[in-house]
Amino acid sequence: MGKKKKIISLIVVFLAIITAMEICYAARDQSPKAVEKWLKNLKYPSNEKLTKLHFYCHHLRGATAVTIARAATTAASPTYFGLMDIRDDPLTVGPDESSLRVGYAQGISAAASLEEISSYDLFTYVFTSRKYNGSTLAVLGSCPLFAPSCEAAVVGGSGVFRLARGWVTARIYYLNFTAGKASLEVNVVALHY
Repeated sequence: MGKKKKIISLIVVFLAIITAMEICYAARDQSPKAVEKWLKNLKYPSNEKLTKLHFYCHHLRGATAVTIARAATTAASPTYFGLMDIRDDPLTVGPDESSLRVGYAQGISAAASLEEISSYDLFTYVFTSRKYNGSTLAVLGSCPLFAPSCEAAVVGGSGVFRLARGWVTARIYYLNFTAGKASLEVNVVALHY
């Protein structure tokens, strides 16, 4: 009877830990509305500019994203761990790929999690139209595929966005995993001079 009680106790503790992890993950709201609420309380020097951008990023495996490396174990990994792509994804004003193009997301994405399908991204938003033409924002972060939204850091910029810092929130707008096609809705908040 003692062994049975220990097993039940361990199961209860395990379930409590899992529940706590789920609650913590859910409490970390990274949606654009939650970030906007946080932003309203942010104090920043008056000589800095605050720029908010909204656009869509379109990813098409084999066309705008090409595999450049894969680990020997990638094929056996349920999370594609070790897969690395280089990308040149178009950025558009609207959700349709044929809407006005405003730039490209150029850089590297890697499957870097053993626990979930997640993309570790290191890329630059290169803007090609309007007042941001020729300017860039450097972005770094990790995005779990099945998260409702994810957040990445703006770690620098050029042109209009010199000395930029800030964040990007993104959510999947469209996903066809089999075809390797995805569109992300992207919101950027950048502080710069």
